[in-house]
Amino acid sequence: MAILDPLHDVAHAIAGLDYPHDHWWIALVVLLGLFLAPAGLAWLLLRRIVSALRLLRWSGATLDRPGTALEPYLLRHSSRLQVRLALLSVLTLPAAWLLLDIPKHIINHALAAGDGHGGMTFLGWHLGKTELLFALCASYLGVLSASGLVKYAANRVRGRVNERTVRRLRLAIVRRTRGERDPTVRAALAAMAVQEVEPIGYFAGGLLVVPLIQGGTLLTSLAFLLAQNAALALSALIMLPVQVVLLPRLQRRLNASTRERVHATRVLTGLLTHDHGPTDGGTPARRAARQAAELERLRIAIAELKGRTKGLYNYTSNLTPFFFFSIGGYLVVQGRLSLGALIAALTAYKEITPALRELFDFAQAWSDARARFEEVTRALAPSARLPQATRLAGGMAAE
Repeated sequence: MAILDPLHDVAHAIAGLDYPHDHWWIALVVLLGLFLAPAGLAWLLLRRIVSALRLLRWSGATLDRPGTALEPYLLRHSSRLQVRLALLSVLTLPAAWLLLDIPKHIINHALAAGDGHGGMTFLGWHLGKTELLFALCASYLGVLSASGLVKYAANRVRGRVNERTVRRLRLAIVRRTRGERDPTVRAALAAMAVQEVEPIGYFAGGLLVVPLIQGGTLLTSLAFLLAQNAALALSALIMLPVQVVLLPRLQRRLNASTRERVHATRVLTGLLTHDHGPTDGGTPARRAARQAAELERLRIAIAELKGRTKGLYNYTSNLTPFFFFSIGGYLVVQGRLSLGALIAALTAYKEITPALRELFDFAQAWSDARARFEEVTRALAPSARLPQATRLAGGMAAE
């Protein structure tokens, strides 16, 4: 069909694909993989970046103001360590590229079939296949060790940021407790100091290092795929828009159900520990039975949402290698792609999957830390009263 000819020409120019003109379903797959999926992913990423920049607005970073934002507060009180973390994170990106590129050279040059007289010339030195094999393996080991040491240093600094943030928040809660005479509020603030600030501190250490390392690994892997073959890189993006759109929505529903479970657990605990006497809702035993049934319903719903989220993630992640084997295998058969490049592309995709999962977990931890920090600032405000602090302590502690 003449209407599909321009699409065929663009696919041939970008990815080297040459398929029959009369196969409309192949054109549909090409349209999805080469155009719609990358455009949709770029739009979604742009929206997420703009939203993140809006959240990083700088405001008065003090705990006694309910409107204080989490990100400015963390960056203000750990700026030096955050800069150190950012520098260490950037150092891991060249290693991520080399760990993908060296195996390709091992397969294409050191292990390539031939008469045994091949090899490679490096800095004026000619290396035979055996020497080249051990040199590349040693290089891989060296890069892997250096990357591991850098990540170890980053984790040490991250731990310092975590504990320093937790200590600062706990000291602020202690100062607030000293001026409170109500024992109930003091107990709620004590529970907050013990349990509530740790998730905030854990997020503080990953505020920059997780997006830089995991996001950098994701972009490095995609750039490596693009350097091998455009079709392989674009095939890796086919399922990403589905994951970026559907998985966060399922996660938000799961978080909402989890909060309902926390509230139901708190109500059931109150019914079991306090004797309220008979009311219009029946005896305490009947009210506790109804609340237990409600809690069971919520837990079943949470289990279903977790299974749905995990199933969708596993299916979409394992579906992408199908496109690698079909498209990449076709290119290898046609002689347009080396076997080492295809294996390196599969290795690069294996780096994309855990990096994407870490970014999803980071987004969830970010949302949770913002909610907790907002409640902490409200509880530490001079005008805070018992009901608000009590809801915070009960809800978050059960979680």
